[in-house]
Amino acid sequence: MVTVMNTPPVVTSLSLNSASINENDSVTLVGHFADPTSIDSHTVSITWGEGLPITVVNLPPGLRTFQVVHQYLDDVPTHTPLDSSLIQVAVTDSQGGVGGNSTNIVVNNVAPVIPVDGISGPVGPIALGVAALVTATFNDVGSLDTHTCTFSWGDGTADDVVALVGTGNTSCAASHPYAGPGIYQVTTTVEDDDTGTVSRPFDFVVVYDPDGGFVTGGGFIDSPRGAYQPDPTLTGKANFSFVSKYKKGAKIPTGNTQFHFKAASVNFHSSNYEWLVVAGAKAQFKGSGKVNGHFGSDGVSGYGFLLTATDGQRAGGGGVDKFRIKVVDKATDTVVYDNNTSGSDDIDAANPQEISGGSIVIHTKKHTKKQTKR
Repeated sequence: MVTVMNTPPVVTSLSLNSASINENDSVTLVGHFADPTSIDSHTVSITWGEGLPITVVNLPPGLRTFQVVHQYLDDVPTHTPLDSSLIQVAVTDSQGGVGGNSTNIVVNNVAPVIPVDGISGPVGPIALGVAALVTATFNDVGSLDTHTCTFSWGDGTADDVVALVGTGNTSCAASHPYAGPGIYQVTTTVEDDDTGTVSRPFDFVVVYDPDGGFVTGGGFIDSPRGAYQPDPTLTGKANFSFVSKYKKGAKIPTGNTQFHFKAASVNFHSSNYEWLVVAGAKAQFKGSGKVNGHFGSDGVSGYGFLLTATDGQRAGGGGVDKFRIKVVDKATDTVVYDNNTSGSDDIDAANPQEISGGSIVIHTKKHTKKQTKR
């Protein structure tokens, strides 16, 4: 009697179409094995190294190669930017003989993405004491990731951290009451469970105090080179006058703003205001108007303006009155005039220009008249 022993298969090679992929992408595994018994059929079992069910492929007699596509939904374990997963392959012949081999693949975490329009907040100014609600909408190709949102409110207070429970979340929100009037940039950061982060600001939350005073000004500046965008070479004297205040119980300020830059034949006149913020020695207000009697390049949209002023005689004012006006063609979002093109729209970083004559006054209930500059 002759006993014929089965010879188990031998996995001779395993190859991947890529050694590294991003989460949610797929990889193709190709394997070859040898088996001297031509009549054996085979079962290929593949463990992908991420805790998901084993992939099983049944091969007919004579076939000694296999090709399998697998999608990695996440890099495993969590809290790492990438992970190496061990792919283990076992080939079993129809007589119970087993051969095996293994290879590795690196799976990279992909950070979440906040679209350009993914942050929303108050569309207009909010009164002091009203909480600002900010919402972030985001995307993440890592469908198994969980996320945490951090809201930084721009006023020096502690951040709000919102932990989202479970997978599949695409938005988060938080609200915050501000202790004082001002213009605040809110930054939202979304972090996934594998250290991927993305941040996007919301410009701006405007908080006003209807009882916080008002601002008036009149005088002139020496318009610097580059201020008038259509012809940056023009310089010279530019006159301004303005008043902006909240009437009792009103949510929108009233007043009038005029700005005349003679060298450029530019005469801006406000037609409406949107909001006013008075914060210590600083004031800022926004609105729309006409330039030389025209409503912008399309004749309809008008010119938007943002005026920032400093009362130098108030605490923190530095002893010098300052003025800045930014005028924008709303139809094209093109800056027409700005006497500090490097300044931010944020009231604290606007860096207005020292006036050459006149006076700017922030009025309060206990206001004392100040000397006009010469």
